[in-house]
Amino acid sequence: MHVFSVSLKRFFISVLASLPVIGLAADTGTDITQKVGDLTIDEIAKELSSPVTSLVALHNDFEFRSYQGDLSGADDQSALIYKFTPSFPIPLDNGKNILLRATIPVNSNQPLYYVDGVEFPEFLVRQLADSLPDDREFIDGHDHLADIEFDIAYGGISENGFISMYGVAVALPTSQDFSSAIDQYRAGPELAFGKVTPWGVYGVWAKHMMRVSGEDVWDTNMTSLEVFFAYGLGNGWQVISNPVIEYDWEGASDNQLLLPLGGGVSKTMRLGKMPLKMDMELQYYVISPDALGPQWLLSFSIAPVFGNPFQN
Repeated sequence: MHVFSVSLKRFFISVLASLPVIGLAADTGTDITQKVGDLTIDEIAKELSSPVTSLVALHNDFEFRSYQGDLSGADDQSALIYKFTPSFPIPLDNGKNILLRATIPVNSNQPLYYVDGVEFPEFLVRQLADSLPDDREFIDGHDHLADIEFDIAYGGISENGFISMYGVAVALPTSQDFSSAIDQYRAGPELAFGKVTPWGVYGVWAKHMMRVSGEDVWDTNMTSLEVFFAYGLGNGWQVISNPVIEYDWEGASDNQLLLPLGGGVSKTMRLGKMPLKMDMELQYYVISPDALGPQWLLSFSIAPVFGNPFQN
């Protein structure tokens, strides 16, 4: 319980520490924001809720996770993850976009299952759950840069509001903590589809990642469905739900599916001349790996928004 409270305190300290940086960005002047000046706050909120947007955004995501599981001490584990995700769409003459996006994660306090001098991170616990003893202990991983991921995708919105986008995702073995590193180059296809309606946006971003090269003692075969849903309430407010459903095909029986459900609220506003989108969500994992898996996910996101220099 002490570890949980310390990690939660670090979560809120990290969120508060980001606010001065966002404030400095708001003073960048008119040139960088003038291209979004004609959009209303509600239009900006809806644009950013869809993967097909012409707006440039710098997403700062803070995630606090608590864990559960059958392994000794699993219920006392927690982790803090920060993700910096710049999203840069390039609009084309045919009305479509090419989306360039990077996700740069920094992990803190990651649980590692310690067995006879060997540290097992979460993904290996899923794969080896049937053979690991259940009476050992957890230790905390080091604060570290994790694997950086890149997305490049092409798509747009049809005249009747249907969203379609497809592309490829690549993950590089940049983790600085060798105890928890996957240590593989990974890649796979991705596809987004959904609908823009008068009241909001909904859809799903599907992705499948596989090992291309690198460490071959274990394999990677992971499917994820990133649901996006936003219902506009007016004045920049939205009801949102963005669970990420994952299925680890390499996981042992009853240690493959991660299914969170939940939601939250979003507020888009202007900080000076710069639009700013803030989200907060709480997700509960109704299905999680038996040995070790997340139970609760509290997330907070701050995204300053900029005009696209390639947008006419």
